[in-house]
Amino acid sequence: MCRSSVERLKAMRGAVLLSSLFVLTALLPLVQTVQAAETEDVRVCCDASEVELYLLGNDANKKLTPFASELAEEAQSLSLETSISSQESLGRWVLPDTWGGVIPTSTWQFQMNYEVTNAAGVQINATATVNIGSKSFSAQTDPGSSFLAQGTGVLSFDIEVDELTTSGSSNIELEFTAQAVVFSVPGADAKLEFLWGGEDDASSIEATIPLMDIMMLKPEIEGSDVYLAVLLDSPWGLSTLALAESINLRVNGNTVSGDPIETGSNDAVRVTWTWMGAAGGEETINVEVELLFQQGKPSLQGSTTYDIETFDSGGGTGTYYPPDEPLRTDGSGSELDVEMDIALSNDGNGLILERVTSLTIDDELAFWMRWGMDHIGDDNPALSSMLRAFSAGPVTDDDRVSRFIEDVELAEFERQMISLGPMYLNAGLGLETEELLGDFREFNEVRIEVDLNGENAVINHPVTLRFSTTQLITDGVRFDLLRNFVVVQPAPLWSGMDIDVTATSDSMTALSSSILRESDAFEFSVVRLPWGDRISLSGEGLEQDEKFTLATLPTSSIAFAPLALTALTVAALFASFIIGLRLTRQRRRTYLYLELVLVPVALMVTFFGYPPLFIGIALGVVSFVWWVTAIASPRVIGGRPSRAQVHPTVPCPACQTMNAVTTTERPHRFACVGCQRTIKLVA
Repeated sequence: MCRSSVERLKAMRGAVLLSSLFVLTALLPLVQTVQAAETEDVRVCCDASEVELYLLGNDANKKLTPFASELAEEAQSLSLETSISSQESLGRWVLPDTWGGVIPTSTWQFQMNYEVTNAAGVQINATATVNIGSKSFSAQTDPGSSFLAQGTGVLSFDIEVDELTTSGSSNIELEFTAQAVVFSVPGADAKLEFLWGGEDDASSIEATIPLMDIMMLKPEIEGSDVYLAVLLDSPWGLSTLALAESINLRVNGNTVSGDPIETGSNDAVRVTWTWMGAAGGEETINVEVELLFQQGKPSLQGSTTYDIETFDSGGGTGTYYPPDEPLRTDGSGSELDVEMDIALSNDGNGLILERVTSLTIDDELAFWMRWGMDHIGDDNPALSSMLRAFSAGPVTDDDRVSRFIEDVELAEFERQMISLGPMYLNAGLGLETEELLGDFREFNEVRIEVDLNGENAVINHPVTLRFSTTQLITDGVRFDLLRNFVVVQPAPLWSGMDIDVTATSDSMTALSSSILRESDAFEFSVVRLPWGDRISLSGEGLEQDEKFTLATLPTSSIAFAPLALTALTVAALFASFIIGLRLTRQRRRTYLYLELVLVPVALMVTFFGYPPLFIGIALGVVSFVWWVTAIASPRVIGGRPSRAQVHPTVPCPACQTMNAVTTTERPHRFACVGCQRTIKLVA
């Protein structure tokens, strides 16, 4: 190639390069990017902190935990029923893998709850020992606290701990031993019982130890939105945030509002807030984090400053979009609203139960669901099994991870939920599918719809799952329409539930003997009308451990059909009253008429959905009262004339009793019906 050709080629390449740079420069303002501020991650907390470690577990599973939410309703216990005279271990509790750092010189207080029964008291010589790595510290009962009086109390030890440095693999062990136990004036079944692990018997040791590292991560900026993140690194992993009391972030002294996004980062927890108060351009901000790790203890705090630069380019979605799967709970749980419409009918082949169940999910779980739909078909092995179970189908890489839920992602999620629904609800949302919806294998038809409630962005916004199901059920066999369906967890997925259920039948099928068991937290009613039964159940703010069962007896028997029962009730009341009228042909009917007030009572038994047996008893009682009243009513003197036979009457001169004149013959003699004297009519 000649020299001039080479020079021309270089000139052309230079022109192309300049053109590319010009185009890139022109398009750059139109490209929305997330960039990090020029700041490194900073450790802002923490040195050793005060913490109360609760004793949990029995046998070989004894452990120490800082989380009061792990305490059970019932305490664990150890009973001594005879005196001991040699050293005996009463328990050993372990806090594994404590956080590395310096444990300062301090006094740890160990408190063990006890109860003495059937004895005046117990004299005890006991020792509490704390082992930290290779170091050991102990304290014994002193003379003033060695006698445990009858009843309940707390045995306390003050353990002096010297300064030492721990590694991340060091364990803290607490051992409780007794050298001597002597009962004073013991009776039959005398007993000394040590209690721990219960809400009312929360034995614990107060310690001062390193708990965690709190890292401030360098801010990420998207337009005018600033994403400020905190990393909580501790021995408790993802439970740190879920079981802690609260966490908040302040910028320049003002609390950042809105729900943060929580994600797992290896064994740590990343909490990211979206701050939208930037002034624009370059500025310096002071960021403070405060974690209340344990109620009643000093909060863990830290702060740092950042130099940031924001741009007025419309910002992002207003919510941080994490690259990792978000956590499903921050420890407080999400709101759940359950609406269920149930219809019972008979199609000629058997009883058909149709249900439309709507689950409206808010807060962290709603964000997790949206994020999962936007990652449908993602083969990232770090995803949870619930999300990895969904295949891509027609969803492309362009649709996926777009921060918005496209129609194709929504349709594919709905389609795959037909088969993956039970797994997704059970493992993902912590809901027992069969207790809430029924057995998917028994459904004749099932349709699942997702309502994004007007917002398709991946943000913290409610999501509604709607399940429409049809199934054949057995006639005359008791059936549970709904039972407590939340899987109780230490870190609850659900903070509270609202439940609203309506169940109806047609005129020839019945939801008989309907009952709500095990709970009084609901408003419950049953109504029977000629055109069908109606059951209503509603409850607000229900706890995750609320137990209840809504059961009924579905049947197409004519004896239970609302139309038949209503007609039979009205007919039976009418017939009973007619019989009562016939029994009072010669008697006063005033009392019988007054007892017509029993008609609404009998009708109410039918109206409120009582079984036919109760309706029959009510009708029998009403009929019996009417007939007894009819028989016991006083007679009408002279008898009650028929409509076709009305005669004039005259008073008896002696007793003034009115006597009917039944003939026009004169003179006419007849006996007075009152005093039996003879009366003579001459005109």
